[in-house]
Amino acid sequence: MVFASSTGSQVSVELDEFKHGAFTKALLEGLDGKADLLKDGFISTSELDAFVSQRVKELTNGEQMPTTVKPDTTPDLRLFVSPE
Repeated sequence: MVFASSTGSQVSVELDEFKHGAFTKALLEGLDGKADLLKDGFISTSELDAFVSQRVKELTNGEQMPTTVKPDTTPDLRLFVSPE
């Protein structure tokens, strides 16, 4: 499974206020518990994908769209227990 910050034709947006890119900001927020969309105490790969995709679009006003590549046979994996 690959989480990429943008499509091949886009430039990843850097956010000076956070000292890193929009994708990194969204990924860190998601792994900090905000990606627990089902509120079940776990963050799955599909929840993280959905959260990061939406959050990057918000942070960049739609200028950047992350993409995820996942083999068809890969199940929705639980990454860890949410700290929230």
